[in-house]
Amino acid sequence: MVDQLRIEVHDAERFDRDVESLLRELDGLREDLLQLDVEDVGRPDAGPAPPGSRSSALEQVNALLVTLTAAPALLHQVVTVVGKWRGRASGPAPDVSLTMGDRRLELRGGDAEEQRRMVALLLDASTPPVEGRRTGDG
Repeated sequence: MVDQLRIEVHDAERFDRDVESLLRELDGLREDLLQLDVEDVGRPDAGPAPPGSRSSALEQVNALLVTLTAAPALLHQVVTVVGKWRGRASGPAPDVSLTMGDRRLELRGGDAEEQRRMVALLLDASTPPVEGRRTGDG
């Protein structure tokens, strides 16, 4: 099974005034992610802009779309790469959201323990139940 993970960087203060910097930063993250066993890492298709509005392509500049198998280990590697990328940022780490299906993880601030806990919850929610294993037995 193949899934798509949407990664969005939310750092309006820094990147709104310097889109080129954001593009360079995301290109670096894309290269890091391509070192993993993912199917693809690209930019999401924004589709056509609604009539009378600005180009929707500008709204997609902060995002990457990772296509990967549904293996929990690979998802963990992707999230780890994103965390390391955030740690290398000049200045405060940018806020990043990771969305897969109806699950969303927000990485904000620098509380590493809280982020590890949130990543574990995303990974648990993304792991299909093992056949024969019963849950809820206490």
